[in-house]
Amino acid sequence: MADEQSYFEMLWNCETCQTQGLLAKSQRHCPQCGAAQNPAKRYFPEPGSEVEVQGHQFVGVDWRCAYCQSPNGAAAAFCANCGAGQDGSKPVATIADPTDIPAAAPTTPTTPNKSGSKRGLMIGLAIVIALLGLVASLFLTKRETSVEVTQRSWERSIAIERMSAVNDSAWCDALPSGAYSISQSREVRSHRKIADGQDCTEKRVDMGDGTFSKRKECSTRYRDEPVYDQHCHFRINRWQTARQVKSDQLAAPVPTWPGIGFLQSGNSLGAEREGARRESYTLTLTAGDKHWTCDVPEAVWNHYPEGSTTPLQVRLTGGADCGSLR
Repeated sequence: MADEQSYFEMLWNCETCQTQGLLAKSQRHCPQCGAAQNPAKRYFPEPGSEVEVQGHQFVGVDWRCAYCQSPNGAAAAFCANCGAGQDGSKPVATIADPTDIPAAAPTTPTTPNKSGSKRGLMIGLAIVIALLGLVASLFLTKRETSVEVTQRSWERSIAIERMSAVNDSAWCDALPSGAYSISQSREVRSHRKIADGQDCTEKRVDMGDGTFSKRKECSTRYRDEPVYDQHCHFRINRWQTARQVKSDQLAAPVPTWPGIGFLQSGNSLGAEREGARRESYTLTLTAGDKHWTCDVPEAVWNHYPEGSTTPLQVRLTGGADCGSLR
């Protein structure tokens, strides 16, 4: 939002007699030597020393006389200095307030050398393609190597879950079924934006007619206000992993699931049940002083006894393509 606009005098310095701080709107010519004002040399006064133009009505940016270069008000049909008309004239350039943060100046585009830039683009593209090809060859190109299965290992596990009382918390409007021993506390659940006054800055803008506008621009300032709600703390009975039972090649010569023993059934506290099952099968492959470890499906693992040999696809980077084992 912006307050009502008012106008103040820009300043200029006479380049002929060096008189300083002349008023750009009121003094179109130097009162000491009569030299015409150079609108390109107008500048803003120091903050706090502005001279307001009483009853000023802005009608447009000044125009510069094409014959004597004097600035004239937009409403003037003829130059006040030499009497020439506005024909062929153009508006004077406005001046930026040095106290404002300047915007990045536009760069003047240059006409590139089309043949040179095209050649450079082609060279750059060729380099990129070559690098991509090199990377692809390292990861995709493979060579077949004869390897020996030097070790086989496996592991199977079963999670045993137990119905246990656990502590938990949730917002009271989302309390789970079965919660007990409930207590409540008032806690911050979110935040909302609340208007908290205004931040105002003063802007000065060259109007191009020897004056500048001085206006206050304000924006609403906000603060975060906490939003409270009831938070519940409770106990609840849930299935939780209590232990894992495992079996591996040290316990049995062939893959078997471990025994889980007696489990107390039901849904009361202390009851147990069988949870998730997991299994893994690993082959260690050797060729000379090189070793690879492959995790494979059980059927592939069964196909390669210890001491057997098989072809293995190996990438140029040295990694094994375990998927080549069938």
